[in-house]
Amino acid sequence: MRELERVILLKVVDTKWMAHIDDMEELKKGIGLRSYGQKNPVVEYRYEGFEMFDAMVDSIKEDTVRMLLTVKLQKNEAPEREQVAKPDAPNAGAGDGSFDGEPVRVKKIGDNDPCPCGSGKKYKKCCKGKDNQ
Repeated sequence: MRELERVILLKVVDTKWMAHIDDMEELKKGIGLRSYGQKNPVVEYRYEGFEMFDAMVDSIKEDTVRMLLTVKLQKNEAPEREQVAKPDAPNAGAGDGSFDGEPVRVKKIGDNDPCPCGSGKKYKKCCKGKDNQ
C-alpha cells in the first residue's frame, strides 16, 4: 500500500509541478501590465505566485486522495512507476561514450577574455589564479 501511495503521489506532484511552472511563466509574461494599474509588478508577481503555489499544493492533496480512494488494482503485483516527463536531450546522461562522429572542439580561453564562470572579470584576474594553485 505504501508503494502505491508513493507512486500516486509522485505522479500527481510531477504533473502539477510542471503545470505550475508553465503557469508561472505565463504570469511572468503578463505581469508587466499591472504597472498600468498603478501597482508594483514585483509585489503583484510575488503575491499571485504565492496564491498559485498554495492552490497547487491544495490540488495535489485533493487529487492524491481522490486517486487513492478510487484506484482498483487488477493483479496482486506492485504498481509500476511510469515516466511522465521526457528528457530534454536525446543522449542526456547516457554515459555510454558514444558520439555522433564529430569531435568536440574546446576553445582555449585567453587571459584577457571574460571568465567563463560569469563573474564579469577577466580570466587572468578570476579563475586562472585558482587553476594554478
